[in-house]
Amino acid sequence: MRLKKRFMLSLKNSLRFLPDRQYIKIYYCAKFGGFPNIDEPSTFNEKLQWMKLNCHDPRMVSLVDKCKVRDFVEKRIGSQYLVPLIGVYNTVEEFLGADLPNEFVVKCTHDSQSAHICIDKATFDFGAAARGLETALKRNWYWQGREWAYKGVKPRIIVEEYLRDRERATPNDYKFYCFDGVCKMIQCDADRFENHKEQFFSPAWESYGDWHVSHVPEGELLAKPDGFEEMLTLSQSLSESFPHVRVDWYCIEGKPFFGELTFYTGGGFDPFHSKEDKLRDPLDRYLGDCLVLPEQARTLYV
Repeated sequence: MRLKKRFMLSLKNSLRFLPDRQYIKIYYCAKFGGFPNIDEPSTFNEKLQWMKLNCHDPRMVSLVDKCKVRDFVEKRIGSQYLVPLIGVYNTVEEFLGADLPNEFVVKCTHDSQSAHICIDKATFDFGAAARGLETALKRNWYWQGREWAYKGVKPRIIVEEYLRDRERATPNDYKFYCFDGVCKMIQCDADRFENHKEQFFSPAWESYGDWHVSHVPEGELLAKPDGFEEMLTLSQSLSESFPHVRVDWYCIEGKPFFGELTFYTGGGFDPFHSKEDKLRDPLDRYLGDCLVLPEQARTLYV
């Protein structure tokens, strides 16, 4: 683990006793070098902090659950967009005792970064996966960034089919940033485990740069995928009635498969063009303008 990552993890643990608002301000300062304006937010990251503290829509609790969200997707756009489900398990022992296919993806239903990919059961390290899942099951993801929706999610293990893409080792991720049912930006993650590229585009597939800088040379731009227009339409359908939600997809040979719904991208702590001025990032401000905060948020969803 890199030194900076160790420091941030240590900071999270040492500040756990703090109330949400104080924790958010200190952690935000550690990430960006300045405190957020939570009472009058203007940037996207500032507004996500406001949403965590004020927008407590009870629907979000089931929609951040990687198992329960499947019901929502099926009812709104159809089950054909869901990654085929193999099983859901309450314990690591149940997972280890399950009759699994040769290829699968296993992860927890309540967090991020707990996924393990198996492309060959004979060589898959079940021990390492079990240890990682055991640790994840004991962790309430809410404490990582005080993301309200995760506080009440029951930790479980979900196993889905492995989506094999003939063109690349791992499928690309397409993340649609939607606001009240309208997509304003798409993030594409390619080759996540080797030579990772992370680029941003408008709904017309005009480049907004990548994670490091606002300009990407023409020859390095990722191509618009087959199935893009379908993913765009479906994302806007799934995001209706939410001030903001990011809708994530895989696209295999032109066929979209739903990934997840995310209400707090990066916990509201991720700069976009991270090598440029973090507090004056144009994408942070552009998306901040797109996110219209609901009025009287604490009483909207009672």
